[in-house]
Amino acid sequence: MQWRGSGFVVLGWWYLVAGLAAVGVLLMAFLDVRWGGRIMAGAFFLGALIRFVARPSRKAGGLTVRSRTLDVVILLTLGIGVLIASATVNVRADVSGRTSIGSHLR
Repeated sequence: MQWRGSGFVVLGWWYLVAGLAAVGVLLMAFLDVRWGGRIMAGAFFLGALIRFVARPSRKAGGLTVRSRTLDVVILLTLGIGVLIASATVNVRADVSGRTSIGSHLR
């Protein structure tokens, strides 16, 4: 949907996907890295699903950037990457014991 002459394009489903990704980033920053990563990965998976299912492609709103196949592959790859990265992060690492700065501060 586009308003004629204004240059304003309604992004539709993009708002939902971007909002969920933003919630995931905030959750990773302030509460829990793993749950934030899961929510962010879920947002990418949801975006891939919407882009794959929405026909005609203009129904996908701002998720339509390239060809349907490439958009779905990129969103799935981002989702898998974020999911793996958030699942394998070591949140209980004892970094201070491994650096010379932390050893003389104790």
